[in-house]
Amino acid sequence: MSKIPRNTKPPSPLRVLKASEGNIVLVKTKGGYEYIGVLELADGVMNVVLRDCVEYNENKPTMRLGKVIIRGSNIEFVSVDYARVAPEKISL
Repeated sequence: MSKIPRNTKPPSPLRVLKASEGNIVLVKTKGGYEYIGVLELADGVMNVVLRDCVEYNENKPTMRLGKVIIRGSNIEFVSVDYARVAPEKISL
């Protein structure tokens, strides 16, 4: 693991999310559902818009949704640049 200099601040999560617009991301909700799609927009309270979105439940695709809006308060986590992390799961 590389060492980070002490005077370096980690990037803001919202900045990382905004910088990921246009990339394929995974969004997991507090209800346990996962959504994989292209991040179209993220706002200051972490509401996100995904296009070409596929919903997953228990690691199985359940539905093609197209464009979805997910409320920020319902998001458990976001994996940015998901196409690089898990290319085998991408079926957009």
